[in-house]
Amino acid sequence: MGKISRIQIYDKLDTIQIPGTDITPIKFKGVKGLDISENGEIEVRIELPSQAAGHEKEFEAAVKEALLSVEGVKEVSVTLKIQTKAYGQVEQLNLLPKVKHPILIGSGKGGVGKSTVTVNLAVALAKSGYRVGLMDADLYGPSIPTMFAIEGEPVVNGKGQIIPFEKHGVKLISIGFLLKDDTPVLWRGPLLHKAIQQFMKDVDWGELDFLLIDLPPGTGDIQLSVAQSTRVSGAIAVSTPQDIALIDVKKAITMFRTLKIPLLGVVENMSYFRCSECGHIHHIFGGNTTMDAGDKLAAEVLGKIPITIAVREGGDNGVPVMILEPESEAAVAFSNIAKKIAERLNS
Repeated sequence: MGKISRIQIYDKLDTIQIPGTDITPIKFKGVKGLDISENGEIEVRIELPSQAAGHEKEFEAAVKEALLSVEGVKEVSVTLKIQTKAYGQVEQLNLLPKVKHPILIGSGKGGVGKSTVTVNLAVALAKSGYRVGLMDADLYGPSIPTMFAIEGEPVVNGKGQIIPFEKHGVKLISIGFLLKDDTPVLWRGPLLHKAIQQFMKDVDWGELDFLLIDLPPGTGDIQLSVAQSTRVSGAIAVSTPQDIALIDVKKAITMFRTLKIPLLGVVENMSYFRCSECGHIHHIFGGNTTMDAGDKLAAEVLGKIPITIAVREGGDNGVPVMILEPESEAAVAFSNIAKKIAERLNS
């Protein structure tokens, strides 16, 4: 009888799919022990993700059948252990223990006004008496410094922590405070992950009721890093009513749901334009009362923000519309959305 090859055994194990997943025990790196005796007895020890619970006998039978087909194998003994963690589950830390409600604000594409929404919701929450922070996680295109008209670098306290800027009652941190003007961020995944974690654990946020985290457009390394680094209370998707934007924002919504982050709802930005002369509403990007962003995304619309000059000027000049024109239609819409969020998370 020839010697049984370990490679043959691993090759056979690599043909067996773990129940509830699309991977094999080899790709899962679940084979924790393999003993081969000279008389053809095989003993294999395998750890499986939680998806396999309840399917142990089925999987054991598949392993035995596969290994007994190897020349020279006479007997197979299988020991299985089911992990508590599911395959694909995010390994989650909590680097913001003093923040009651971290909230992600994302979009599927750029140009929908995600940062404008984030800024004004943060100010609206602060005006309601909550302790609020805003973390600019859009490391590629940080716009928060401009939208709050803040320049310069933050200082460090005696503990070596960065002291966030504070304006309009909102504590702020952004990579834009740490870079020279027009300096591009050319970082890969590991550096992005490290920067996000530093913004959480190395910034002196203090006690906060809400920390709004302004994500970059799309779904990628930064979004995953944020989800891995703190226990997120909920997420908000920002979109315009046009179909091309809705197609992309669906990806962001799917990402939140995949990461088990509750979707608080959708903010429909640039929803309509109201004529200042006659008051007539124009749906410039599409959308109407019977088929709007929420219907197409199967999600609740938290509010609809009109297109106004004040919103645009506020972003460009560093004075959010919540401060610039607090009684305006747009500011009232932001206030109502903030109220919904606070009531929902604090109920």
